[in-house]
This record gives sequence, structure tokens and C-alpha cells, in this order.
Amino acid sequence: MRHLYYLFCLFITFPLIAGESDFVIDSVFLEEVTTYSSYRRFQPGAKIDRIPAAQMQIAQSGNLEEVFSRFTPVYIKGNAGGLSTIRFRGTAPDHTAINFGGININSHTLGHSNMTKIPVFLFDRIDVQYGSSSAINGSGAIGGAIYLEQNHTWTKGVRNYRIYSNGSYGEHFYGEKLYLGNGVWESVTKFYNYENRNRFSFKNPYHNNRFTDPTPIKDRQNGAEVHNRGVLQQFNYLLAPGETLKSSFWYEESWHQVQPNMPSNITYESTAELDNKNFRSWVEYENNSSEIQYKAGAGYVRDRQIYNNINDQLVATERLVTDALVSYSYAPNQELRFGGRYKYIVPDVHAYSRDNIRYEQRAHLFLSWFYEPIKNLKTTINLRQPYVTGFNAPFAPSFMAEYAMNTSEALRTTFNSGVSRSYRIPTLNDRFWGTQGNPNLKSEVGINIEGGVTMLYQPGADYYRLRVNAFYMDVDNWIEWRNFGQWEARNIQKVQSKGMEIQLHAGIEMQSFSLEGGLNYTYNPVKRIKDITASHVNDQQLMYSPLHMGNSFLQMKWREFSCFADLGYTGERYYDNDGNTLPSHVMANSGLSYRLPFNQHSLILMAQVKNLLNEDYQNERYYAMPGRTYHISISFDLNFTQL
Repeated sequence: MRHLYYLFCLFITFPLIAGESDFVIDSVFLEEVTTYSSYRRFQPGAKIDRIPAAQMQIAQSGNLEEVFSRFTPVYIKGNAGGLSTIRFRGTAPDHTAINFGGININSHTLGHSNMTKIPVFLFDRIDVQYGSSSAINGSGAIGGAIYLEQNHTWTKGVRNYRIYSNGSYGEHFYGEKLYLGNGVWESVTKFYNYENRNRFSFKNPYHNNRFTDPTPIKDRQNGAEVHNRGVLQQFNYLLAPGETLKSSFWYEESWHQVQPNMPSNITYESTAELDNKNFRSWVEYENNSSEIQYKAGAGYVRDRQIYNNINDQLVATERLVTDALVSYSYAPNQELRFGGRYKYIVPDVHAYSRDNIRYEQRAHLFLSWFYEPIKNLKTTINLRQPYVTGFNAPFAPSFMAEYAMNTSEALRTTFNSGVSRSYRIPTLNDRFWGTQGNPNLKSEVGINIEGGVTMLYQPGADYYRLRVNAFYMDVDNWIEWRNFGQWEARNIQKVQSKGMEIQLHAGIEMQSFSLEGGLNYTYNPVKRIKDITASHVNDQQLMYSPLHMGNSFLQMKWREFSCFADLGYTGERYYDNDGNTLPSHVMANSGLSYRLPFNQHSLILMAQVKNLLNEDYQNERYYAMPGRTYHISISFDLNFTQL
């Protein structure tokens, strides 16, 4: 009953969802630099949202796990000890592309990324695409895509931003950004350090006397420490109007203990450790000064992981990536884009036989056509053909359309639709890990169909937006590791995901007071419709895929004061194939901030309470999560740039 009450509150509070908004409450740090990225232009019918600047500010000392858990309807499976994975629309973690520059940062061995390792602080914009986009983003973009973006403001002068943050149970964050430039070139340096001892208390039902006394005891989490640090360096040159040379170099170190589950925590003595070092670089030249536009880029990536300080347990890969594309606007309403990409991958993994793989080469050819046959009707066709050494990779086309109409001066209605084919090439682990890998695996292949309507009402400075989106997705040759006498990777099943997403948000502005809020709800049935093990085909929702999810956000601002709250509901989730579930839970967070401006500079004070209701919950079976925690931060923005 308590959860039903909170869910009802979620629907009536008009909070703010993770969506793109023209209503800007606070530009505490950087003004938003609006860019019409090519992935938007060539996917007009796709659902692509932008995490609002206000939410980026609130979560700037956190990571992608926090942003997605609090502000989007995307489920994050994880524990408190430094491991979390994302699940768009009921798909697997391997089914999400995470793009930085021209690089998908997902591991080529595991196929996905740890969301706790990606700090919000390093990025100026985060765009979120729901649904398939393999025709644009290549392998793995079956369920969704994340775009980690940078602003290019061509700084004139010097700007320095620093944040210090402290939280309960030994959580500390420090971050700094330094901007230098003369309007033609700029250097942007960002670095951070994050530590969390995670010594939180929780109710543990798995104590030694549980069979005679089932009452949970108060326990304290052991072996869940996290240390992350990194630096992102950019050098950008404005060679001429419309002609740029940009480069990014991102190095990070992330170490965490493998969190013991609740039964193991009772008798804790020690736990394993994971030490990761990642280097990612991307250099890109772009020329948009004429009808024929072209872009070329190159990058190098090295991922390295050591398990439990055992050097013989090395898992590492190196990648060289190059791509080039040409766009030609041969008519005012038409644009043709074509190009190619090449990738050279060298694994160094203790469990791989060099007789099976020494390196792998991948190439992609792609073609996109943008056509606006009548005013406000945008259509695109995207085609991509991948090639992989010794592997048959599938063809990925997509067709998308969007039509906008002004019903009145203040009301604009937009209809969107799209159909696309997606794919995922099996990871290196899937194919080459010891004797359990399977070189004969097929690519996963999906079909995605979606459509929706958006109504935007803007009477004066206020706005109200309602968005409804329906989708259907079918993924065949789904790869899963199961125990067939030994753990093996196989093409196990066919999965069907469908559902509806509803978004409502509003913004009201009155002189020195503003209010912004919204609602986000998703209904997502995900089921197996085919499986090599017949008993697994049933009406049960796929594991760790909630049928219902909703979240909300409300922010009020008066002059330099701001207060905010968000509320999230996660429905029950199956954690096995025998019908056992984790119960639903509600997470509430709240906070306030004050900005003290002086000249072009500012001081920002912020305090937050996370898990305000002290909810006892699990995102992964048997793994404890923190209760109520307190966080305070202080930020300095020293701005010596020329306006």
C-alpha cells in the first residue's frame, strides 16, 4: 500500500524527466551550446532525449548510474561495490552503444561498460537514444545508445571550475575544469578523483541464526570500496569558419573490491579486486564551409584489467579506429552522406589461444539520405554493411520519418515513426574464451518498429509538453552463457520487447521565480518467444526487466536559491527462471542549492539527501544497497573569459 501511495504521488507531482527542453533554469557553469548532431539529423523519427543541464548539475559528482537511475526510465542492474550495467527496453547490457567522439567505449571482451566508471563531470551534454540505431552506430546498438558530448565554446581567456563533494560512508569527490584559449584555439583539461569506502549499514536476513530467528540483524557492508580517477584533455583549433580540428584524450583508472553478497558479508575475511586502466583518444578534422562537407577521424583505445592483483589474469585489448565521411547537400531539401570505418583489434587475454585469434579487423560502409519532400516532413534512409575477419556480419538498414504541424500559434504537434534492423557481433569472450567460447556463434539480429506523437504548448515564456511513444522489438539469436555441463556461450533464444513510454513535463517562469517539473513512465513487457531449453519459454518477464518503471523531478528556483526533488519507482523484477522476484521499490531524493555570483564568477553550495525514505532494496539479488545518505558540495566558477 505504501508503494501504491508513492506511485500515486509520482504521477501528480509534475516532475521533470530526462528529456530535451528549451526551458533553461540555470546555467550555473556553461551555457548550452546547441549543436544539431548528425545522429539527430539522420534519425528524425528516433526518440533521442537530452539530460537537462539542471540534472547534470545535480549529479555532477556522480556517474552515469546515478543519472540514469534518477532521471530516466532505464533500468540499471548493479550493486554498491562498483559494478552496474544498463538495460534499455529489456535488452542486455551488450545491447547499448556508448559513444565518445568516434569511439564506442564498450569493452570488446565483455561487450559493455560499467556505468559506475563513467563520471558525469567530464561531459557537457549526455544524449540518450531509445531503440535500435545499428545503421548509425554499428554493432551493439540494439536497445539504445548514449552519446557523451563536449561543448566547443572557443574560449577567449581563462576559466577554472572546481567542485568538492563529501557524502556519507566515506564518499569523496574532487573535480576541476580548466579552459584556456584565444578564440581560435582552446585547451580544455578536466580531471577528477572519486573514493567511496561504502561502509554503510543494512538489515541482513542471512545471519547464522536465521533458521531459529528469521529477524534480520543490523550489519555493516565490508569489501565494497571504490576508487576512480581520470583526466580528459582536449585541444581544439578553429582553422577557418566552418573548418575545425578537434582532439580528445581520456585516461582513467578505476579500482574496486568485488562486493560480498549478504550471506558472505556475515563471515567476511577478504574479497577479490578489479583494477582497470583505460586510455581513449580521438582526433577529428571537419570542414563544413561548402555544399560538400567532409570529416575524417582516427583514434586509439587501450583497455586493461587485472583480476585480484594476479598479472597472469590479464584481460586487455588495443584498437585502432579510423573513419571518413562526405556529405553533399545537392538540393535545399536533400542531403546525401556516405563513408566508411576501419577498426584493427589486438587482444591480450590470458584465456584466449593465439591459435584462435591474434587480431581482428572490422570495416563498415554506410550510406544515409535525408529528404524533406514537403515542408516539415523529414525522412531518412540509412544503410550499413559491416565486414569482420572470418565472420558473416548482417546488413543493417533503417527508415525514419517525422512530421511537424502547428495546430495554433502556441501549439505544435510532431509525429514520428521508424523501422530499423539492428545487430550485435559476438564479443571476443563469446567466441574465444578458453574452451567455453564458441567461434561458430551467429550475430544477434533485431527488428525495431516505433512511432509516437509529441505535443508542445508554449504560451509565452511557459511550456507544456506531452510525448507518447510505442515500440516493438524482436531480437533473434540472443547470446547467453549457460551451464551445459560447463558454462558456454550459445545462441539461446529469441526475445520480444514491446511497450509504451509516456513523458509529461512543464515549465513556468514568473519574474524571479521559476518552476519546472515532469513525469516519465514506461510499460515494457519483455519475454522469450523461443529458447533451446523448452522449459524457459513461458509467460515470465525476462530477468531483471521491470514491467513498470516511472520517475519524476521537480525543481523550484527563486533568484539564486534552488530546491529540487526526484522520485523513482521500479517494479518487481524476476531474478531467476523459477518465478522468484525482487520486490518493487521507491527511491526519493531531495536537495537545495544557492549560487553566490560576483562579477563573472560564482560560488555554488549544494546539499542533498539520497534515498530520503531510507528504502531497503536490492537491484541485484543478495546484494545490499545503502540506505539514507547525506551529501554536501561546494563549487567555484572563476571566469576570466571575454564575452
